[in-house]
Amino acid sequence: MTQLSRLATLGWAKESVAGTWLAPTSAIPFTKADFEDVTDPIEDKSYRGNDTDLQGLYAGVQQVTWDIELLGYPDILGSFLRAMIGPDTVTAGVTTTLSTTTVAGATSISTAATIPMGSVVSIGTAGTLEYFISGTPSGSGPYTIPVSATSNPSGLLYGHTSSVQVSTQTTHTFKQSPTNWPLPTYSFTVFDTNTTLGYSYARITDLAIKIDPKAGVSLDGKFLTQGASAQSTTSETYNTIQPMLGWQWAQTNSGGSSTRGLSLDLTVKRAGEAIHASTGVQGPREIFTGVLDADGSYKAIYENQTDFALFQNYQQLPLTAALTKPASIGGESVAFTMNKSGWKTAKRDLSQPYTQMTFDISGIYNSTDGGAMSAVLMNWVAAQY
Repeated sequence: MTQLSRLATLGWAKESVAGTWLAPTSAIPFTKADFEDVTDPIEDKSYRGNDTDLQGLYAGVQQVTWDIELLGYPDILGSFLRAMIGPDTVTAGVTTTLSTTTVAGATSISTAATIPMGSVVSIGTAGTLEYFISGTPSGSGPYTIPVSATSNPSGLLYGHTSSVQVSTQTTHTFKQSPTNWPLPTYSFTVFDTNTTLGYSYARITDLAIKIDPKAGVSLDGKFLTQGASAQSTTSETYNTIQPMLGWQWAQTNSGGSSTRGLSLDLTVKRAGEAIHASTGVQGPREIFTGVLDADGSYKAIYENQTDFALFQNYQQLPLTAALTKPASIGGESVAFTMNKSGWKTAKRDLSQPYTQMTFDISGIYNSTDGGAMSAVLMNWVAAQY
């Protein structure tokens, strides 16, 4: 019977032992998941006294290639950044409790621990979960934390009982680290509408991040894995977190904020290989990935010489693309930074209604990033990726 493709599910887990499959710890809500079991054909074209070229066909080594696309969900994004860039340095947020009951419309709360001004704060659970930006705290315990009128002009949406958890975001900083090698491996578990299969030793080779103010931020990750093994059916739990959207993008070039950006495509790569060696089996001994390249294609309104000067003068100054969700829907943020950016090409486009220019940009090694680029993600995931 023909199967409905939307019944397919995909989950993954960070492996504790490379190549040892683990049951999924989180789901991937994909928009595309193409995976191909690749068997390299070995052809027998020996001469056998006939007029046919191919005399035999044999199964050579095997590996699996993956191409996974999804929207830029801020909780899942951290796993992709850890897989591609490097270790996650965690700066924990504040976790405290409400000291007294609050009511809907409250313009401040009382907490057991103080919360820094300007923090994105979560309060409540399930149907009463809400967020706000904190004002200047006061008191010596319990502390009074104002609810910013900027984020919540009518105060809190819901009443909350005392002792309910109050938290601020965790900061995850991803940088390259040659001393923290190799990069982690992952297990994929897919229900392809016919059967459930597990794939181990997954390593990412390509990560494309597309930012367009007219669309949702999208991720496209390409992986190599070992072959499939049959697994028991799993039930994936999907998040309800809203993804990053392109209009939430703020661009900074050479230390100056720019509103000229029309789109930014970041492509981060590590050349990968499924290494086949003297193991006596068709599958790879390991999946290897090498050095990192970070490149970008930046399209901008061409209304002055500011961006063009970065190319013309080879200034190699910092570039940062930041995305921040409104506080009312979680306030998560991510910033992709090349602290030393090389603007390699600049192409004018006069065929559009208004003048545009497209730049090819590459991240250059620098000690601030610890490599070609770094990323800082702030979200509600407290654990290290």
